[in-house]
Amino acid sequence: MLRTVRLRLLVRGISEVDVKTQRVADIYTGWFVALVGVFVLISSTWISEAGIHRLSPRTFPHVVGFLLVACGIGLALKSWSLRTEGPTIAWPDGVGVRTITITLICVAGYIALMDLLGLPLATFAYLAIATWYLNRSRWLMALMIGLITGAVSYYLFIRVLGLSFPAGVLFE
Repeated sequence: MLRTVRLRLLVRGISEVDVKTQRVADIYTGWFVALVGVFVLISSTWISEAGIHRLSPRTFPHVVGFLLVACGIGLALKSWSLRTEGPTIAWPDGVGVRTITITLICVAGYIALMDLLGLPLATFAYLAIATWYLNRSRWLMALMIGLITGAVSYYLFIRVLGLSFPAGVLFE
């Protein structure tokens, strides 16, 4: 049985807003994503440009930061312009919580193994495991998606663009 979640956010330190509908949640999520994008842009200015690279090491974080800001503001403004409240937000049941938890564990493993395995192998492992878990009946498809994405990430980010991602034990 699904329960509705009421998330109380303090606004201006005095009043509170109930986030009960998808529209309100999208507005707050959009502004939060835009704020994360601003944080990425500010943080990426501290990356040193030492070394010889085809592209600056700041390029990828700047692109991601700008995209986060644009998408976050776009989501917030689009949701704000809608006049209907949208569906109420339902808290996930036990299966939903387990799916979210395992997905977050996979993302943490991806980040933790990036230096050891490198971008291509870590991407392959993450996508193969996450795709298989989210769509259990197709393990061969999950392996193919992981393999193709790992190979594309190696050639695109490391070979073509020359970005300084870890290549891993097999590609160094």
